[in-house]
Amino acid sequence: MKHMAIVGLALILLQGCGGNSINLRAARNYAAAGYQAMHAGDWKNAQTYFSRAILNAQLAKAGPRAMAVLKYEYGRSSGVICDWGEAQAGLNEAYDLDRQNAGPAYMSLYELARLNLDRRDYPKAKEYFEQAFAEFQKIGADTRDPLAYAEFLEEYAVTLENTWSGTEAFAHRERALEIRGTFPAGKSHTEKTPYGAQCAPASGDAGDADRPAKEIGFSRRRNSPEAACIRGNSPSFLKHLFC
Repeated sequence: MKHMAIVGLALILLQGCGGNSINLRAARNYAAAGYQAMHAGDWKNAQTYFSRAILNAQLAKAGPRAMAVLKYEYGRSSGVICDWGEAQAGLNEAYDLDRQNAGPAYMSLYELARLNLDRRDYPKAKEYFEQAFAEFQKIGADTRDPLAYAEFLEEYAVTLENTWSGTEAFAHRERALEIRGTFPAGKSHTEKTPYGAQCAPASGDAGDADRPAKEIGFSRRRNSPEAACIRGNSPSFLKHLFC
């Protein structure tokens, strides 16, 4: 549930063994550039960088943990710029890789739930929230990061309220209020992905039916991605990602 932990893991897994590989170095550099673009709010370039990181990681025969992180970030980036098909595919692939390799599969499930909630596809969001809820209960998320869990419950409740499950929604809201009452001055450590915030205007747009509730509508076209390529300047915590 903590995005910064994922950033650190990604950069850790993108270095280490096989460091002389051209593809490995390229994957590391593109991943670092992707995180830098995210931090700058340039999600279109972030998607481009993570796509290139994935390609080079595959050529470098990166392990499944590394690939899961890159697919996760590619999916998130794609969702922000309204590339919905790629977002869904990237997050689903991340989920499968984590599920098959004892990784944090709940993270991709939560992102898939949020992605579909922001698109107002409540039935599909409900499916992912149900799976994520089960996974969070297994790991004791309410004690590991209580306020982030309260936020999750509130989002789950919105989904349930829009799928005719009011009683269950009320129970989750009550639990969220209880948690927030226990930590009145606390703050969640999670960072919500702004899905749909940078959709590209398109000719023949179908209207608002396929847009999220809080769309900003920035253009997807930015400066050339090559301009921000990092060479030999990856953060030290990127070590070991590709072992």
